Amino acid sequence: MEIEGKRVLVSGAGRGLGRALVALLAEAGAREIVAGTRRPEAREALQALASNVTPVQLDVTSDADVAAVAQMGTMDILINNAGFAGFGNPLTMSFADVEKEIAVNYLGVLRLTRAIVPGMIAQGDGMIVNIATAFSKVNLPLVGTYCATKSALLSLGQAMRAYLSEYNVRVITVMPTTIDTDMSSGADVPKMTKEFAAAEILAAIHAEAHDPPIGDEAKSILDEFAKDPVGLEKMLMKYK
Repeated sequence: MEIEGKRVLVSGAGRGLGRALVALLAEAGAREIVAGTRRPEAREALQALASNVTPVQLDVTSDADVAAVAQMGTMDILINNAGFAGFGNPLTMSFADVEKEIAVNYLGVLRLTRAIVPGMIAQGDGMIVNIATAFSKVNLPLVGTYCATKSALLSLGQAMRAYLSEYNVRVITVMPTTIDTDMSSGADVPKMTKEFAAAEILAAIHAEAHDPPIGDEAKSILDEFAKDPVGLEKMLMKYK
């Protein structure tokens, strides 16, 4: 899908990958980038990025916030980027963190998509881009419950695709490995830059790629998963 001239909604746009996506979308000639974030100071910074950026209050766990954004009119592309990660042993880590991961990474995506997709159906065109991880396929125990929510998101995207294909609304779930952002600051693992990840995601949008890995490491993980899933799982067990 071409980005030039399109209206794009990005959740979790205040920092990290979301902000990098907004900057690249602006450069790519999007007509308007509706940049959703929970923090007022982030909205001020986003406003300064480009004239085609419209910062808005958006907490994907809030019915009121989501409804207000949906009332802004039809979006051509929705990028479900908002995310939260807890760290540690699923059996002993904060249960509140687990609940927040589910609320943001899965239910938040579903809530926002349900609100935005009717406009895409009405115009007979659109794209939903879900940000997951290559560890949707095989778990990285350091962020085990986060990976579990992204596995659920990958599966949800497949269901969305089945129901939306007849309306020319495409659904892709992109799968990077760890991105160097505030969210991953506690993870001692290889990381890609947010700028690289954002550029690869825009390329996937252009190509309308089917649930693509993002970056060479992600491709390697998915290749290894296809060849030796047990061996790969055992290798990743050291990251905890």
